[in-house]
Amino acid sequence: MMFRRTSFAVILVAAFLSTTCNSTPLTAPTNSTITLTAGTRVLPIGGSTQLTAEVIEQAGTPVQNGTTVRFTTTLGRVDPAEAQTRNGVATATFFAGDDSGIADVRATSGAANAGSTTTPPPSTGGTGTTTTTPSSANVVQISVGAASIETVTVRANPATVSQSGGTVQVVATVTGTNGRTLPNLVVNFSATHGTLSSGSAITDAAGEARVSLTTNADTEISATAGTKKSETPAKVTATAPPSVTLTCAVGATNNCASVSTGDTVTFTASRASASSVISSSTLDFGDGQSESLGSLSSPVSIAHRYNQAGTYTARLTASDINGETTTTSSVITVTDLVATISLSVTNTVTRTVQATATLSATGSTISRYEWTFAPDGNPATLTTTTNSATSSFASAGNKTVSVRVVLTDGRSAQASGQIQVP
Repeated sequence: MMFRRTSFAVILVAAFLSTTCNSTPLTAPTNSTITLTAGTRVLPIGGSTQLTAEVIEQAGTPVQNGTTVRFTTTLGRVDPAEAQTRNGVATATFFAGDDSGIADVRATSGAANAGSTTTPPPSTGGTGTTTTTPSSANVVQISVGAASIETVTVRANPATVSQSGGTVQVVATVTGTNGRTLPNLVVNFSATHGTLSSGSAITDAAGEARVSLTTNADTEISATAGTKKSETPAKVTATAPPSVTLTCAVGATNNCASVSTGDTVTFTASRASASSVISSSTLDFGDGQSESLGSLSSPVSIAHRYNQAGTYTARLTASDINGETTTTSSVITVTDLVATISLSVTNTVTRTVQATATLSATGSTISRYEWTFAPDGNPATLTTTTNSATSSFASAGNKTVSVRVVLTDGRSAQASGQIQVP
């Protein structure tokens, strides 16, 4: 009976020792080193990144598979809080949570030391420098939310409004390390004049927060995110409304009060010196035709012909970058091309007649005058480049003198007159 009791006790002790060994986590041995890295060192509110802990024994080999690594953080959370190694590496995920700040994330395992490590630059989409630190290799710092902000810039589009008032869009861009844009951050806006649609906005995936400003005066807008304020404010300038001028000329005549059909009319469109910046302009000639003249950054001249008699109103319409529109006009009176002729007897003995022709076209260039003296004129026909001609008739009586005036552009006009020759 004594033998059986002793054996039973030994069996119980062995079972107890086996259970104790199985429940104790496997940790890194003495003089091992542990190195912790993070996928990124900058996170927005609610963001996350992977953590990687590499555990190496003193001999330079990975620790045994299943070695437990514990993760802790001063901000946010790590899930799982404990992970086992595989080929010397244990992974977990850091979750930033809803608070801004700098999280000190640490990885530990048994007697492992921090050692030294080579740390890559933060994964920010930019460039950085790889460094080696002599200690704290098992700790990484992750900037969360406002704590990750390095710069805030602000701009307005467009940068001008009319003096009668207008609305522009204000955009603030929030960036972190190496220019990485930061989403989900609150940006506060302030303006020296006018009314903002909202005093604050949340940055989007591109790190941009947007509000609108309505103002009628020169205005500066600033943006603040966390403790960072835009160094240079966005400026909106109130400008005069659009103003343009339109002139009309025919040849050397600087007006269009008398224009003949087919005359070349030259319009000149200009932006007035005090005008706001023109974005587009159009000249409507009043006869069903029009032409775009662009921004009128410099005066624009354009030629046009009216082929039918009538009164036309040419209108120049321009819009500025603030969306305001202005119109100016010029009235053009167009008449048919007409020639007149005057006749006089200069010598009754030789029955000599002088003819003089006048053309109604203003500024037109005349190529020639074609004359006819009938009947029995000497010469009977004559061509001149001046507007007068002389011919003698063989007999007395009622005589007819005709002229055809030909212009260099091919147009022509005819006139005739009668005179009694003694």
